[in-house]
Amino acid sequence: MNRFELFKLRYNIRLRKCLLNNMLCILSPRNKIVIRISQNLDKHIVKYQKKA
Repeated sequence: MNRFELFKLRYNIRLRKCLLNNMLCILSPRNKIVIRISQNLDKHIVKYQKKA
């Protein structure tokens, strides 16, 4: 995996992490949108850990 792909993964992780943290301040953790973003964040983290 090249540097650009790792950079994209790190960027996506940071973006979703910030989004999730902000949403959790407003919405319930059981909200469908919050759950989706959390699952998506998990996917990106697993992908990053496998590649890095």
